[in-house]
Amino acid sequence: MKINVIRLSNSLDPNASFKKEGDAFIDELNNELFDKDYELVEGDDSALFNVIFIETGGSEQHFIKMEKDLPRPIILISDCLNNSLPACLEIKSFLSNNKEDCILLFGKEKEIASAIVEISKIEIAKRFISGANLGVIGKPSDWLIASLVDYEEAKKIYNVNLIDITSKELKMEIDKGLLESIPNQAKYEKLAQNNEVLTGALAIYSGLKRIIERYKLKGFTLRCFDLIEEYKNTACLALAMLNDEGIIATCEGDVPSMLSMLIIKACTDKVSFQANPSRITFGDKENSDNEVLFAHCTLPLSMANKLEFMTHFESGLGIGVRGELSKGEITIFKLSRDLKNFLLISGEIKENLKLPNYCRTQILVKIEDEELYPLINKSYGNHVIISYGDNSSEIMNVIHYFTEQANLHK
Repeated sequence: MKINVIRLSNSLDPNASFKKEGDAFIDELNNELFDKDYELVEGDDSALFNVIFIETGGSEQHFIKMEKDLPRPIILISDCLNNSLPACLEIKSFLSNNKEDCILLFGKEKEIASAIVEISKIEIAKRFISGANLGVIGKPSDWLIASLVDYEEAKKIYNVNLIDITSKELKMEIDKGLLESIPNQAKYEKLAQNNEVLTGALAIYSGLKRIIERYKLKGFTLRCFDLIEEYKNTACLALAMLNDEGIIATCEGDVPSMLSMLIIKACTDKVSFQANPSRITFGDKENSDNEVLFAHCTLPLSMANKLEFMTHFESGLGIGVRGELSKGEITIFKLSRDLKNFLLISGEIKENLKLPNYCRTQILVKIEDEELYPLINKSYGNHVIISYGDNSSEIMNVIHYFTEQANLHK
């Protein structure tokens, strides 16, 4: 991945050594970036973003002439030679006085390279999130009394467009009975207990696909229980399939869960599991661990090592997805309804369960004391979003970027 470097200097000496020093500095940075598949290049307008390498003092006026045309945030790099750092500090102060965001990188080449990689990840996430159309199909389910989101606040902080789409419009598409091309249909037919039920589930999937295309949605959340009453079928399989296709898809009209899943996808490119914390068992430090049972009737199909199609738990109708997840470390995340706070903790999948009286996909997760209490006290609703691995730093970086930008431009 290429990053464009713009070199600024102001030297009266045509034979100045700073140019060779600058070349060596960039070469060393590229040596550090090579294994991470990044490269600093000059004059590449197609690069992911720009960095401004201030090579000497006196570069401030050169910067001022181009400043208005530079994309934000502005990233300055100093090699701490030839009065580079004082010039960077002057430029940074100028930008701060004008309420412009500026990132200054200096120090060892390895540290600067690591910072460039982190900034790159944020830039990729920003491009994924900013301007995204996200559908709210039907209003949030009646029981989500702590999960309503201010659309204007979501626009201000994350620059997303929340679009209300009526359940009636979706039902009109489902009622057409037109099935889209279904990837892996033969596999689903083998898993399904009833082909008529599967056809109904795929009609819901196809109706959602047409809604996605009509509104150019990057994701949506669905008031799914209304479909059970209307069609005696569920959207569980449709959501599982669409998440695997790269469309953010959450159920019950839960907007904070949709935005949480969007952030995870943006900064890790991973699919994630919307789940209920369904049972909490406190452990004895000497003999047992704290354990939380997370469960739901849908999950991205690619997260599972083994799949089973059952009925939906609450209704006994349609298709509920039971997936067996890999054991190991997970990240548990959820934005609050005001989008200013969040739950972000880690856990470890110990076991997949098949208990009665719970939704179909069930994972038993070990959570340490210091992580368990935030889950209880800062749950921010009845759902959390679970992803494989430790994604905490990536999620934190993206949240901080968007919230700082929103605060900067108040």
